[in-house]
Amino acid sequence: MDRRERLDVMKTLVMPRMAEAFRAFDPDRYAKPTCLTCHGDGAVDGTFAMPNPELPALDFGAGWPDYAARHPRVVAFMKDVVKPEMARLLGLPEWTEAEPAGFGCWSCHPRGPAR
Repeated sequence: MDRRERLDVMKTLVMPRMAEAFRAFDPDRYAKPTCLTCHGDGAVDGTFAMPNPELPALDFGAGWPDYAARHPRVVAFMKDVVKPEMARLLGLPEWTEAEPAGFGCWSCHPRGPAR
């Protein structure tokens, strides 16, 4: 897709569906999601670059079990709602070790020690 087509998909498919999902997850925090919610400063400068360095860094190494234990609701929401729905909306497979080009956590989040 060219830039115009990508923006159209984001505006007409991704934003309405994911705004609904995020509001259902946390209606106070995500009462009015915008492009900034996921793209951060990339929405301001027009690059919409991902992964977004402003999102929490993730590393599924030794520190992951502790992070997941501290944030079970967020991890479940991202794994069970965001990852599969974004993959579907973008027409991509979900990331797996066998499908590393699919949509997954690192499509949005930078790699690094989970905080």
